[in-house]
Amino acid sequence: MWGRRLVVPQTCIGRVLNMVHEPHMGIVKSKSIARSYVWWPGVDEDVERMCRNCEVCASQADNPPQNAPSMWPWPNRPWARLHLDFMGPLGGKTYLVIVDATSKWIEIFNVHSTSARYTIDKLCELFSRWGLPKQIVSDNGPQFACKEFKDFTKSNGIEHIFTAPYHPASNGLAENAVRTMKRVIKKAIQSKQDIDRSLWAFLLHYRNVEHATTGECPALLLIGRRTRTRLDIIRPDREGRVFRAQQRQCEAAGGLTRQVSRGENVWYRQFQNREKWAPGKITDRLGARDFKVLTREGTLIHRHIDQLRKRPSGSLVPFSDMAEGSRSRIPYDLPQPRHHDREPVESSEDPTPINNPSEPQPEPSGLAQVHEQTSSISQQPSDPSANSLGPIRPVRLCRLNRPPIYKY
Repeated sequence: MWGRRLVVPQTCIGRVLNMVHEPHMGIVKSKSIARSYVWWPGVDEDVERMCRNCEVCASQADNPPQNAPSMWPWPNRPWARLHLDFMGPLGGKTYLVIVDATSKWIEIFNVHSTSARYTIDKLCELFSRWGLPKQIVSDNGPQFACKEFKDFTKSNGIEHIFTAPYHPASNGLAENAVRTMKRVIKKAIQSKQDIDRSLWAFLLHYRNVEHATTGECPALLLIGRRTRTRLDIIRPDREGRVFRAQQRQCEAAGGLTRQVSRGENVWYRQFQNREKWAPGKITDRLGARDFKVLTREGTLIHRHIDQLRKRPSGSLVPFSDMAEGSRSRIPYDLPQPRHHDREPVESSEDPTPINNPSEPQPEPSGLAQVHEQTSSISQQPSDPSANSLGPIRPVRLCRLNRPPIYKY
Protein backbone atom coordinates (compact mmCIF):
# COMPACT_ATOMS: atom_id res chain seq x y z
CA MET A 1 0.00 0.00 0.00
CA TRP A 2 1.09 3.58 -0.68
CA GLY A 3 -1.09 5.68 1.54
CA ARG A 4 -4.64 4.65 0.66
CA ARG A 5 -3.70 3.41 -2.84
CA LEU A 6 -2.71 -0.09 -3.84
CA VAL A 7 0.63 -0.52 -5.54
CA VAL A 8 -0.07 -2.71 -8.57
CA PRO A 9 2.64 -5.13 -9.69
CA GLN A 10 3.88 -5.06 -13.27
CA THR A 11 2.03 -8.21 -14.25
CA CYS A 12 -1.39 -6.84 -13.25
CA ILE A 13 -1.19 -3.36 -14.82
CA GLY A 14 -2.99 -4.43 -18.01
CA ARG A 15 -6.01 -5.88 -16.18
CA VAL A 16 -6.27 -2.77 -13.95
CA LEU A 17 -6.18 -0.44 -17.00
CA ASN A 18 -9.05 -2.34 -18.59
CA MET A 19 -11.08 -1.98 -15.40
CA VAL A 20 -10.35 1.75 -15.17
CA HIS A 21 -11.27 2.41 -18.85
CA GLU A 22 -14.29 0.10 -18.90
CA PRO A 23 -16.92 2.92 -18.69
CA HIS A 24 -15.13 4.94 -21.47
CA MET A 25 -15.28 8.13 -19.46
CA GLY A 26 -12.45 9.86 -21.24
CA ILE A 27 -8.89 10.73 -20.34
CA VAL A 28 -9.50 13.15 -17.48
CA LYS A 29 -12.06 11.07 -15.58
CA SER A 30 -10.13 7.82 -16.14
CA LYS A 31 -7.05 9.42 -14.60
CA SER A 32 -9.09 10.56 -11.61
CA ILE A 33 -10.40 7.04 -10.97
CA ALA A 34 -6.94 5.47 -11.23
CA ARG A 35 -5.43 8.01 -8.81
CA SER A 36 -8.09 7.19 -6.23
CA TYR A 37 -7.40 3.44 -6.09
CA VAL A 38 -4.09 2.34 -7.56
CA TRP A 39 -0.58 3.50 -8.20
CA TRP A 40 2.44 2.36 -10.17
CA PRO A 41 5.23 4.28 -11.83
CA GLY A 42 3.78 6.14 -14.87
CA VAL A 43 0.14 5.48 -14.05
CA ASP A 44 -1.09 8.77 -15.64
CA GLU A 45 0.78 8.16 -18.92
CA ASP A 46 -0.52 4.59 -19.18
CA VAL A 47 -4.14 5.64 -18.60
CA GLU A 48 -3.90 8.45 -21.21
CA ARG A 49 -2.32 6.08 -23.75
CA MET A 50 -5.08 3.56 -23.10
CA CYS A 51 -7.81 6.14 -23.74
CA ARG A 52 -6.23 7.52 -26.90
CA ASN A 53 -5.84 4.06 -28.44
CA CYS A 54 -9.43 3.09 -27.74
CA GLU A 55 -11.37 2.86 -31.05
CA VAL A 56 -14.73 3.23 -29.33
CA CYS A 57 -13.78 6.55 -27.75
CA ALA A 58 -12.17 7.79 -30.97
CA SER A 59 -15.28 7.01 -33.04
CA GLN A 60 -17.47 9.10 -30.76
CA ALA A 61 -15.07 11.94 -30.02
CA ASP A 62 -15.95 15.60 -30.51
CA ASN A 63 -14.89 17.62 -33.53
CA PRO A 64 -11.44 19.12 -33.35
CA PRO A 65 -11.06 22.90 -33.00
CA GLN A 66 -11.83 24.77 -36.19
CA ASN A 67 -8.89 25.58 -38.39
CA ALA A 68 -8.03 29.15 -39.30
CA PRO A 69 -10.07 30.16 -42.35
CA SER A 70 -8.37 30.20 -45.75
CA MET A 71 -9.71 32.85 -48.14
CA TRP A 72 -10.44 32.27 -51.79
CA PRO A 73 -8.15 34.33 -54.04
CA TRP A 74 -9.92 37.44 -55.34
CA PRO A 75 -10.04 37.42 -59.18
CA ASN A 76 -8.82 40.61 -60.80
CA ARG A 77 -11.48 40.41 -63.53
CA PRO A 78 -15.25 40.30 -63.01
CA TRP A 79 -17.22 37.19 -63.85
CA ALA A 80 -14.12 34.97 -63.64
CA ARG A 81 -15.28 32.69 -60.81
CA LEU A 82 -18.90 31.91 -59.87
CA HIS A 83 -20.22 30.24 -56.75
CA LEU A 84 -23.42 28.19 -57.07
CA ASP A 85 -25.87 26.75 -54.56
CA PHE A 86 -29.53 25.76 -54.32
CA MET A 87 -31.96 27.31 -51.82
CA GLY A 88 -35.22 25.87 -50.62
CA PRO A 89 -37.83 24.64 -50.81
CA LEU A 90 -39.00 27.92 -49.31
CA GLY A 91 -42.55 29.11 -49.76
CA GLY A 92 -43.14 26.14 -52.06
CA LYS A 93 -40.34 27.20 -54.44
CA THR A 94 -36.73 26.23 -55.05
CA TYR A 95 -34.12 28.76 -56.19
CA LEU A 96 -30.70 28.62 -57.82
CA VAL A 97 -28.38 31.28 -56.37
CA ILE A 98 -25.24 32.38 -58.25
CA VAL A 99 -22.65 34.89 -56.98
CA ASP A 100 -19.74 36.51 -58.79
CA ALA A 101 -16.59 36.31 -56.68
CA THR A 102 -15.17 39.63 -57.95
CA SER A 103 -18.10 42.03 -57.88
CA LYS A 104 -20.39 40.13 -55.43
CA TRP A 105 -23.16 40.38 -58.03
CA ILE A 106 -26.05 38.03 -57.12
CA GLU A 107 -28.32 36.24 -59.59
CA ILE A 108 -31.29 34.16 -58.48
CA PHE A 109 -33.53 31.88 -60.56
CA ASN A 110 -36.76 30.17 -59.62
CA VAL A 111 -36.29 26.55 -60.75
CA HIS A 112 -38.96 23.88 -60.95
CA SER A 113 -36.41 21.08 -60.63
CA THR A 114 -32.89 20.61 -59.37
CA SER A 115 -31.94 18.17 -62.10
CA ALA A 116 -28.76 18.61 -64.12
CA ARG A 117 -30.67 19.37 -67.34
CA TYR A 118 -32.69 22.19 -65.77
CA THR A 119 -29.59 23.57 -64.05
CA ILE A 120 -27.68 23.62 -67.34
CA ASP A 121 -30.56 25.49 -69.02
CA LYS A 122 -30.46 28.25 -66.39
CA LEU A 123 -26.69 28.53 -66.63
CA CYS A 124 -26.88 28.84 -70.44
CA GLU A 125 -29.42 31.64 -70.01
CA LEU A 126 -27.11 33.39 -67.57
CA PHE A 127 -23.98 32.93 -69.70
CA SER A 128 -25.76 34.38 -72.73
CA ARG A 129 -25.98 37.73 -70.89
CA TRP A 130 -22.62 37.91 -69.09
CA GLY A 131 -20.37 35.43 -70.90
CA LEU A 132 -18.59 32.25 -69.81
CA PRO A 133 -16.63 32.25 -66.53
CA LYS A 134 -13.30 30.57 -66.02
CA GLN A 135 -14.29 28.66 -62.87
CA ILE A 136 -17.45 27.61 -61.06
CA VAL A 137 -17.57 26.40 -57.45
CA SER A 138 -20.33 24.14 -56.12
CA ASP A 139 -20.97 21.41 -53.60
CA ASN A 140 -21.11 17.70 -54.38
CA GLY A 141 -24.82 17.60 -55.23
CA PRO A 142 -25.95 14.95 -57.72
CA GLN A 143 -26.85 17.60 -60.33
CA PHE A 144 -23.28 18.92 -60.23
CA ALA A 145 -21.43 15.59 -59.97
CA CYS A 146 -23.20 13.82 -62.85
CA LYS A 147 -21.60 13.14 -66.24
CA GLU A 148 -23.97 15.50 -68.08
CA PHE A 149 -22.84 18.51 -66.07
CA LYS A 150 -19.21 17.43 -66.40
CA ASP A 151 -19.53 17.35 -70.20
CA PHE A 152 -21.19 20.78 -70.14
CA THR A 153 -18.34 22.44 -68.23
CA LYS A 154 -15.67 20.67 -70.29
CA SER A 155 -17.20 21.68 -73.63
CA ASN A 156 -17.32 25.36 -72.54
CA GLY A 157 -13.80 25.44 -71.12
CA ILE A 158 -14.95 25.97 -67.50
CA GLU A 159 -13.05 24.55 -64.55
CA HIS A 160 -15.41 22.96 -62.04
CA ILE A 161 -14.24 23.06 -58.42
CA PHE A 162 -16.00 20.94 -55.79
CA THR A 163 -16.04 21.87 -52.11
CA ALA A 164 -15.66 19.37 -49.31
CA PRO A 165 -18.87 17.41 -48.64
CA TYR A 166 -20.95 18.58 -45.67
CA HIS A 167 -18.72 21.60 -45.23
CA PRO A 168 -20.75 24.61 -46.35
CA ALA A 169 -18.07 27.03 -45.12
CA SER A 170 -15.91 26.03 -48.11
CA ASN A 171 -18.52 27.64 -50.34
CA GLY A 172 -19.14 30.50 -47.94
CA LEU A 173 -19.83 33.14 -50.61
CA ALA A 174 -22.77 31.16 -51.96
CA GLU A 175 -23.97 30.24 -48.47
CA ASN A 176 -24.03 33.89 -47.40
CA ALA A 177 -25.99 34.80 -50.52
CA VAL A 178 -28.48 32.00 -49.81
CA ARG A 179 -28.93 33.23 -46.25
CA THR A 180 -29.53 36.79 -47.47
CA MET A 181 -32.08 35.72 -50.09
CA LYS A 182 -33.82 33.46 -47.60
CA ARG A 183 -34.26 36.39 -45.23
CA VAL A 184 -35.80 38.48 -48.04
CA ILE A 185 -38.27 35.74 -48.91
CA LYS A 186 -39.30 35.27 -45.28
CA LYS A 187 -39.93 38.99 -44.91
CA ALA A 188 -42.01 39.03 -48.09
CA ILE A 189 -44.11 36.09 -46.82
CA GLN A 190 -44.63 37.75 -43.45
CA SER A 191 -45.67 41.07 -45.02
CA LYS A 192 -47.87 39.24 -47.58
CA GLN A 193 -46.04 40.65 -50.60
CA ASP A 194 -45.20 39.04 -53.90
CA ILE A 195 -42.00 37.02 -53.44
CA ASP A 196 -40.60 37.57 -56.93
CA ARG A 197 -41.16 41.34 -56.84
CA SER A 198 -39.59 41.53 -53.40
CA LEU A 199 -36.51 39.69 -54.67
CA TRP A 200 -36.22 41.92 -57.75
CA ALA A 201 -36.57 45.11 -55.70
CA PHE A 202 -33.97 43.89 -53.22
CA LEU A 203 -31.47 42.97 -55.96
CA LEU A 204 -31.97 46.34 -57.69
CA HIS A 205 -30.89 48.23 -54.58
CA TYR A 206 -28.36 45.64 -53.41
CA ARG A 207 -26.37 46.01 -56.63
CA ASN A 208 -26.12 49.78 -56.10
CA VAL A 209 -24.89 49.62 -52.49
CA GLU A 210 -21.19 49.43 -51.63
CA HIS A 211 -20.12 45.96 -50.52
CA ALA A 212 -18.29 45.64 -47.22
CA THR A 213 -15.49 43.55 -48.76
CA THR A 214 -14.76 45.38 -52.02
CA GLY A 215 -15.81 48.90 -51.00
CA GLU A 216 -17.57 49.26 -54.39
CA CYS A 217 -21.10 48.51 -55.49
CA PRO A 218 -21.51 45.28 -57.52
CA ALA A 219 -23.04 47.12 -60.49
CA LEU A 220 -20.05 49.44 -60.78
CA LEU A 221 -17.56 46.55 -60.75
CA LEU A 222 -19.47 44.35 -63.20
CA ILE A 223 -21.01 46.75 -65.72
CA GLY A 224 -19.05 49.92 -64.94
CA ARG A 225 -22.01 52.08 -63.83
CA ARG A 226 -24.73 52.31 -61.24
CA THR A 227 -28.20 51.19 -62.24
CA ARG A 228 -30.96 53.79 -62.07
CA THR A 229 -33.49 53.51 -59.26
CA ARG A 230 -36.42 55.58 -58.05
CA LEU A 231 -34.12 57.34 -55.61
CA ASP A 232 -32.30 58.92 -58.55
CA ILE A 233 -35.43 60.98 -59.29
CA ILE A 234 -34.97 63.13 -56.20
CA ARG A 235 -31.33 63.84 -56.98
CA PRO A 236 -30.43 66.92 -59.05
CA ASP A 237 -30.33 66.18 -62.74
CA ARG A 238 -26.71 66.36 -63.90
CA GLU A 239 -27.64 66.87 -67.54
CA GLY A 240 -30.01 69.71 -66.70
CA ARG A 241 -27.42 71.34 -64.43
CA VAL A 242 -24.80 71.21 -67.20
CA PHE A 243 -27.28 72.63 -69.74
CA ARG A 244 -28.15 75.55 -67.47
CA ALA A 245 -24.48 76.25 -66.82
CA GLN A 246 -23.79 76.27 -70.56
CA GLN A 247 -26.69 78.66 -71.12
CA ARG A 248 -25.29 81.04 -68.51
CA GLN A 249 -21.86 80.87 -70.16
CA CYS A 250 -23.36 81.66 -73.58
CA GLU A 251 -25.28 84.63 -72.20
CA ALA A 252 -22.19 85.95 -70.42
CA ALA A 253 -20.03 85.55 -73.53
CA GLY A 254 -22.40 87.60 -75.71
CA GLY A 255 -21.79 87.74 -79.45
CA LEU A 256 -24.05 87.61 -82.49
CA THR A 257 -25.62 84.69 -84.27
CA ARG A 258 -24.40 84.55 -87.87
CA GLN A 259 -25.14 81.98 -90.52
CA VAL A 260 -23.54 81.23 -93.87
CA SER A 261 -24.84 78.74 -96.41
CA ARG A 262 -23.21 76.43 -98.89
CA GLY A 263 -22.08 78.15 -102.10
CA GLU A 264 -21.98 81.61 -100.50
CA ASN A 265 -19.09 83.97 -101.21
CA VAL A 266 -17.15 84.94 -98.12
CA TRP A 267 -13.97 86.55 -96.91
CA TYR A 268 -11.93 84.08 -94.89
CA ARG A 269 -9.24 84.87 -92.36
CA GLN A 270 -5.71 83.90 -93.36
CA PHE A 271 -2.79 83.79 -90.97
CA GLN A 272 0.32 83.08 -93.03
CA ASN A 273 0.01 85.64 -95.84
CA ARG A 274 0.44 89.37 -95.87
CA GLU A 275 -3.23 90.08 -96.45
CA LYS A 276 -5.53 89.55 -93.50
CA TRP A 277 -8.65 88.53 -95.45
CA ALA A 278 -8.94 86.66 -98.73
CA PRO A 279 -11.96 85.80 -100.87
CA GLY A 280 -13.38 82.29 -100.89
CA LYS A 281 -16.54 80.25 -101.28
CA ILE A 282 -18.32 77.94 -98.83
CA THR A 283 -18.35 74.37 -100.13
CA ASP A 284 -19.47 72.30 -97.17
CA ARG A 285 -20.53 72.49 -93.52
CA LEU A 286 -18.37 70.53 -91.10
CA GLY A 287 -20.34 71.29 -87.94
CA ALA A 288 -22.55 73.81 -86.26
CA ARG A 289 -19.89 76.53 -86.55
CA ASP A 290 -17.26 75.01 -88.86
CA PHE A 291 -17.13 75.20 -92.64
CA LYS A 292 -14.97 74.11 -95.53
CA VAL A 293 -13.87 77.02 -97.76
CA LEU A 294 -12.59 76.92 -101.34
CA THR A 295 -9.73 79.41 -101.75
CA ARG A 296 -8.76 81.33 -104.86
CA GLU A 297 -5.88 78.90 -105.39
CA GLY A 298 -8.37 76.04 -105.57
CA THR A 299 -7.50 74.47 -102.18
CA LEU A 300 -9.96 73.57 -99.40
CA ILE A 301 -9.39 74.94 -95.90
CA HIS A 302 -11.22 74.64 -92.59
CA ARG A 303 -12.49 77.79 -90.93
CA HIS A 304 -14.71 78.68 -87.98
CA ILE A 305 -17.60 81.07 -88.50
CA ASP A 306 -15.70 83.65 -86.43
CA GLN A 307 -13.03 83.54 -89.16
CA LEU A 308 -15.50 84.26 -91.98
CA ARG A 309 -17.18 87.40 -93.29
CA LYS A 310 -19.87 87.60 -95.91
CA ARG A 311 -18.70 88.89 -99.29
CA PRO A 312 -21.25 90.76 -101.43
CA SER A 313 -22.09 89.28 -104.80
CA GLY A 314 -21.00 92.52 -106.54
CA SER A 315 -17.46 92.38 -105.14
CA LEU A 316 -14.68 94.27 -106.91
CA VAL A 317 -12.77 91.10 -107.73
CA PRO A 318 -14.97 88.19 -108.82
CA PHE A 319 -14.15 84.77 -107.42
CA SER A 320 -13.59 83.39 -110.92
CA ASP A 321 -10.80 85.89 -111.47
CA MET A 322 -9.34 85.07 -108.09
CA ALA A 323 -9.27 81.37 -108.88
CA GLU A 324 -7.10 82.13 -111.92
CA GLY A 325 -4.40 83.52 -109.66
CA SER A 326 -4.73 87.30 -110.14
CA ARG A 327 -4.43 88.95 -106.77
CA SER A 328 -4.87 92.67 -107.62
CA ARG A 329 -5.84 92.84 -111.28
CA ILE A 330 -6.76 96.38 -112.51
CA PRO A 331 -9.49 96.31 -115.20
CA TYR A 332 -8.66 98.23 -118.33
CA ASP A 333 -12.28 98.91 -119.35
CA LEU A 334 -13.60 100.81 -116.38
CA PRO A 335 -17.42 100.71 -116.03
CA GLN A 336 -19.61 103.72 -116.26
CA PRO A 337 -20.79 105.36 -113.06
CA ARG A 338 -24.29 104.56 -111.90
CA HIS A 339 -27.13 106.91 -112.59
CA HIS A 340 -27.35 107.94 -108.98
CA ASP A 341 -23.72 109.06 -108.87
CA ARG A 342 -23.29 112.81 -108.57
CA GLU A 343 -23.20 114.65 -111.92
CA PRO A 344 -20.55 117.32 -112.46
CA VAL A 345 -21.94 120.77 -111.66
CA GLU A 346 -22.17 123.05 -114.67
CA SER A 347 -20.50 126.37 -114.07
CA SER A 348 -20.45 129.48 -116.15
CA GLU A 349 -16.79 129.94 -115.47
CA ASP A 350 -14.16 127.58 -116.72
CA PRO A 351 -12.46 126.12 -113.62
CA THR A 352 -9.56 124.88 -115.69
CA PRO A 353 -6.53 127.07 -114.98
CA ILE A 354 -4.71 128.60 -117.91
CA ASN A 355 -1.32 127.03 -118.11
CA ASN A 356 1.60 129.05 -119.28
CA PRO A 357 3.26 127.19 -122.13
CA SER A 358 6.62 128.58 -121.14
CA GLU A 359 6.44 127.04 -117.67
CA PRO A 360 7.27 123.31 -117.36
CA GLN A 361 4.27 121.26 -116.36
CA PRO A 362 4.71 118.42 -113.76
CA GLU A 363 3.97 114.94 -114.94
CA PRO A 364 0.73 113.55 -113.54
CA SER A 365 1.06 110.94 -110.84
CA GLY A 366 -0.41 107.42 -111.06
CA LEU A 367 -3.53 108.38 -109.17
CA ALA A 368 -4.00 111.49 -111.34
CA GLN A 369 -3.65 109.36 -114.45
CA VAL A 370 -6.36 107.03 -113.22
CA HIS A 371 -8.63 110.04 -112.54
CA GLU A 372 -7.99 111.33 -116.03
CA GLN A 373 -8.82 107.92 -117.50
CA THR A 374 -12.02 107.79 -115.48
CA SER A 375 -13.11 111.28 -116.51
CA SER A 376 -12.33 110.61 -120.16
CA ILE A 377 -14.29 107.38 -120.13
CA SER A 378 -17.26 109.00 -118.37
CA GLN A 379 -17.43 111.71 -121.10
CA GLN A 380 -17.61 109.14 -123.91
CA PRO A 381 -21.07 108.18 -125.15
CA SER A 382 -22.30 105.03 -123.48
CA ASP A 383 -22.81 101.86 -125.41
CA PRO A 384 -26.46 100.72 -125.35
CA SER A 385 -25.37 97.11 -125.20
CA ALA A 386 -23.37 97.79 -122.05
CA ASN A 387 -26.38 99.27 -120.23
CA SER A 388 -28.39 96.15 -120.94
CA LEU A 389 -26.47 94.37 -118.20
CA GLY A 390 -27.62 96.87 -115.58
CA PRO A 391 -25.65 99.21 -113.38
CA ILE A 392 -22.18 98.05 -112.36
CA ARG A 393 -20.57 98.92 -109.07
CA PRO A 394 -17.76 101.49 -109.50
CA VAL A 395 -14.21 100.49 -108.82
CA ARG A 396 -12.57 101.73 -105.66
CA LEU A 397 -9.75 103.82 -107.06
CA CYS A 398 -7.76 103.78 -103.87
CA ARG A 399 -6.87 100.14 -104.50
CA LEU A 400 -5.66 100.75 -108.07
CA ASN A 401 -2.57 102.80 -107.32
CA ARG A 402 -0.75 100.47 -104.97
CA PRO A 403 -1.50 97.38 -102.89
CA PRO A 404 -2.69 98.02 -99.34
CA ILE A 405 -0.15 97.94 -96.52
CA TYR A 406 -1.45 96.69 -93.18
CA LYS A 407 0.08 97.54 -89.84
CA TYR A 408 0.10 94.61 -87.41
